[in-house]
Amino acid sequence: TEQTLFAWDCSKDCVMTHFWAAGSPEADQAIFRYYIDNETAPSIEFTPALACGVGFDDQAAPWGTKWMGKGAKSTGWFHNFRIPFSSIRITYQLSPDSPKDGEIWTIVRGTEGMSNGFKIGDVLLPPSSRLKLFETNKKLDPLEFIDLVDVQGAGMLFMSTMQVQSQKNFNFMEGCFHYYDHGYTDFPGMILSTGMEDYYDSAFYFNGGGFHAPVAGSTHKTQVGNTTQWSGYRFHEMDPIVFTNGMRFQWRNGDVTDAATGRKCTLDRGGILVGDPQASTVKALAWVYMF
Repeated sequence: TEQTLFAWDCSKDCVMTHFWAAGSPEADQAIFRYYIDNETAPSIEFTPALACGVGFDDQAAPWGTKWMGKGAKSTGWFHNFRIPFSSIRITYQLSPDSPKDGEIWTIVRGTEGMSNGFKIGDVLLPPSSRLKLFETNKKLDPLEFIDLVDVQGAGMLFMSTMQVQSQKNFNFMEGCFHYYDHGYTDFPGMILSTGMEDYYDSAFYFNGGGFHAPVAGSTHKTQVGNTTQWSGYRFHEMDPIVFTNGMRFQWRNGDVTDAATGRKCTLDRGGILVGDPQASTVKALAWVYMF
């Protein structure tokens, strides 16, 4: 059952600043929920590993950035995401998918009185900002588009994590990332990358191996038989994506080139298929500050 870990009514301008979880392997299946300002449905809900951009129970360690990491061979996840609130209730619950009960240790920590707000990179966020988490869990057909974020209002895309499982090959990585706001409303919007590796600061299907860099990371990549898997993360602290009138953040499962121009990412139908992308199952988290 869902258990309350921490609850607090803030005197003024409060921010949660730290999360850590360890324990038995089942701890990785725990679901954490942050109910902000008396929410009845949590605006933030995650399992520790995917929140840190790691999928498929990859326990590689130790590694860390200033924002997140993993310090033990089994579990030991942490993140330092800034989560502002006026009141908060943090809960935990073992996933119904967990095969058995487990043991978990957890720390959460925050501070009061941040009346001047706080910075993400060079962007000063007002105290009224709230962090929202958008979750995606869907099976996509080849060339199918999916919106990882679709939101109204003003804000900033803070970071995203993805895990993708497919078949036969890694051609899902040909999929481009698109960004739409009031200035880029029609397809293809603003093209953020011409493939998955570009967006995560690598190239050639991450052929340099796994990495955990300050801005981006490739945290898991395997092929066992016909099954391919990949996971990673990307922060937008150094290259902020700020919007004033809503935005959509979109990815495609594989992609095509335009025969007339030779360019990728510019056609939403037709074109020359790049490789042989298969149906893919995508789990993604996108953390967005709303102003």
